[in-house]
Formats: sequence, C-alpha cells, structure tokens
Amino acid sequence: MLNDHNDTIRDQADSQQAAQWREMLDREIDEVSAAIEAIEKRALAEHRAGAVDRARRFDSDSEKLRIELKELHRMRRNLTDRFA
Repeated sequence: MLNDHNDTIRDQADSQQAAQWREMLDREIDEVSAAIEAIEKRALAEHRAGAVDRARRFDSDSEKLRIELKELHRMRRNLTDRFA
C-alpha cells in the first residue's frame, strides 16, 4: 500500500516537472520562431537590395534556427507522449 502511494506521488511529481519543461519549451519555441521571422525579413530586404552575400548569411542563420526549432518541437512532442 505504501509503495503504491509513493509511486503515485512520484508519478505526480514527474508529470508536474514535465509540465514545467513543456512550458519552457513552448516559450523557447515562440522565441526561436520570432527570431526566424525577423531574420527572414532581413534576408528578404538584403535580397531586394542586391546584397546577396549578406542575404545568404541571414539565410544560413535562418536555416540553423529552423534546425533548432525542429529539435525543440521533437523534445516537446516526446514530453507530451511520455507524460500526457
């Protein structure tokens, strides 16, 4: 009986911690998404201005952030699958 109670408490604590991690990941996802939008606007402006080298640098930065965003979504999905 005591073991069942301890398991329940542990499961609740794990779920609460997972919820905090999901909140943190959600904030980071929002921040990275906003950064991608800003960088892509800058890249577009540089392309329009004919500054191809600068535009490519922004394109590269955007691609790196997209990879990071994909990983954040993967981590968020894994937490949800495990603790939902």
